[in-house]
Amino acid sequence: MSSSNKTTNLRLNSWVGSDVPCRSDFVSDNEIIDTVLGTHRQNTNIHITSAEREKWNAPYYIGTYMGNGSTTRNIAFDSDFSPKWGIVFSAGTFPSVNDYTNRADYNYFAVISNRGSTSGVTLGSGSMTVTQSTVAVSGSEYKSFNENGVTYVYIIFR
Repeated sequence: MSSSNKTTNLRLNSWVGSDVPCRSDFVSDNEIIDTVLGTHRQNTNIHITSAEREKWNAPYYIGTYMGNGSTTRNIAFDSDFSPKWGIVFSAGTFPSVNDYTNRADYNYFAVISNRGSTSGVTLGSGSMTVTQSTVAVSGSEYKSFNENGVTYVYIIFR
């Protein structure tokens, strides 16, 4: 005989002293619990997926490289994702340095994205290409993203 009473929410068996539990009652209750909990756990409107959790726990990656002076250089990322955008800047240098004596402006800061970037840096799926100007590229501006001996920092975002 099934239970005389049922629980309010899941309608599980709620036996009283005179009830005689049957195996089928327990099987039925387990199926109800499994269905309700399984549906609840898979509901991505109230729970995040593993991919979302990973993205939220590590939304960015920070790396560095030392400039070697070459005109063009590819910097591979050690991140486990393909970035959507980021920034690159030299450590310990202003974003832009003006040399009034030589009429030169040195740019040490760039924004990169997979839809377009600041002149002098391009973003790939797992790397970026940086340039070091040897002559002014626009008026008196020099792109300085691989100056020999300068440490650069990049922050890339998912």
